Amino acid sequence: MRPDESTPSRTTRGSKREEIVRAALRVFGRDGYADASVDEIAKEAGVAKPTIYTHFGDKAGLFTEVIADASHRSNTRVNDVIDSIDVRPKNLSSELERLGNALVGCLLDDDGVAVMRLQLAERHRFPELLDEIRNSNRDRTIDRLAGKLAQMAAIGLLRLADPDRAARHLMALVGDDLIIRSGFGSVRLDPETVIAPVRAGVETFLEAFGAPTEPS
Repeated sequence: MRPDESTPSRTTRGSKREEIVRAALRVFGRDGYADASVDEIAKEAGVAKPTIYTHFGDKAGLFTEVIADASHRSNTRVNDVIDSIDVRPKNLSSELERLGNALVGCLLDDDGVAVMRLQLAERHRFPELLDEIRNSNRDRTIDRLAGKLAQMAAIGLLRLADPDRAARHLMALVGDDLIIRSGFGSVRLDPETVIAPVRAGVETFLEAFGAPTEPS
């Protein structure tokens, strides 16, 4: 074994670790945890097998890092979308539809699909890990969205007794049906396919939480 294969230097440690994590995500997503071999992950990443053990300890440690990393990237994109909401839009329906389409895009992009499918397939192996990641990410997202909806309510665009509840309803109305239609990520949805269900979800949301008339 050559020293550089087992002991990463300061300059290469970060990039090599990232390469392994990305490669492992592809292999775990394709083969599942049980059938994914460290040999195959090493081959996919272009590193020696001992390098993986040096960085992550074992396959379970690598899986933990992979799911946490993919979840973080996916959740960061979701939160960026929420942060982009215009809380004083000229057209509330259009702004919420833009939000819904962007959120669905995040949920069904490569990272979002990988996280969703691994959570479904491997929950029996890693129940505490996957529940913690799912719940913490969703709670942070709901808190962020609730804050934006509360700002809209403060200027009379929405009627909200409970912004958190409204945020959960909006996420479910624009996303849940499309996630099911996609077979939880197994079928790619055409962007045009997303528009009508998102619009219907926003209409239902505004029937429940919209102000009687939008301020001009």
